Amino acid sequence: MKNFSNTYIFLYITALVVVIAVVLTLVSTGLKPRRDRNRQAETYQQILRAAGHDIDRSKAVATFANLAEPLTDDGQQYRVICADGSKGTAIRLDGKGLWGPIWGYAVVSEDGQTLKGVAFDHKSETPGLGAKITEKAFLKAFEGKKLYDKDGNFVSVRVLKAGTASEIAKENRVDAISGATLTSKGVDEMMQSSIHSSQITNHH
Repeated sequence: MKNFSNTYIFLYITALVVVIAVVLTLVSTGLKPRRDRNRQAETYQQILRAAGHDIDRSKAVATFANLAEPLTDDGQQYRVICADGSKGTAIRLDGKGLWGPIWGYAVVSEDGQTLKGVAFDHKSETPGLGAKITEKAFLKAFEGKKLYDKDGNFVSVRVLKAGTASEIAKENRVDAISGATLTSKGVDEMMQSSIHSSQITNHH
């Protein structure tokens, strides 16, 4: 059996690592355009769903071009035509759930008063609990809710445990997900901070 010197083994392993790194880099570079297209389609689909359009991802880019346009260069706001024919502003939402990032879009009416709809997503929330933020039943509850209280103060749409915080009017709140307290709190904080910090609050 042939014996190899330590130098030979070291050089062989180094060369192998370099070759593997180059191959992985080339593969990653080659796949980047596809990943970017998929990410763009996912974003457009989410915005359209928040506006009430049930669009398949494969048709999202083409449909988006006819129904929406960017309002900012950073992708934080879009003007969008909602499923009911009205116009709204889609606002990017970013927050933190129980296990990782949560995000989405909220579509606000032209006058900045009413929430037309929302769409949320997550990286690693618990199936059957926090992951329910993506389900239609939870998302539907946000439609038509008001962002301001009767005195004209910005409230956002609060996500609160049923039966708590009675000072928050029904039109300004939705029920939190049972068994997913921290994820619901994350959505609540995300809605407050992202919408309040956006220019849409200046429409009031």
